[in-house]
Amino acid sequence: MEDVHPFHTDLTALGFAIVQEDRKGVLQYSWRSTRYLTYWLHWNPSDGDVLFTWELDLGEFMHDRGMQVGANETLNTFLFPQYDARGPADIQFVVQELDRAESVLKSIDLTAES
Repeated sequence: MEDVHPFHTDLTALGFAIVQEDRKGVLQYSWRSTRYLTYWLHWNPSDGDVLFTWELDLGEFMHDRGMQVGANETLNTFLFPQYDARGPADIQFVVQELDRAESVLKSIDLTAES
């Protein structure tokens, strides 16, 4: 039986699940925090590199609040960070990025000038 990597164990404890493994061995995890917000993590166990990002289903989020974006094409209207975060395969890095993403999203005020 193959040993389970501690980083995988930590990710699953946070709620992440493996979605797929690509041909280079990069594991893709996701965690759907809310109906609209999904966190993504790409981990290459061979080099320890982690890429963290998120997506918010902005079309559905606004639609459910009686608003629309553009022509109301909710299927492909997502909000993403401008830059993904890269770091080590360390659960502290992932928790830090989760906190940063939630802080940014909570700070959005649609009535503010800037």
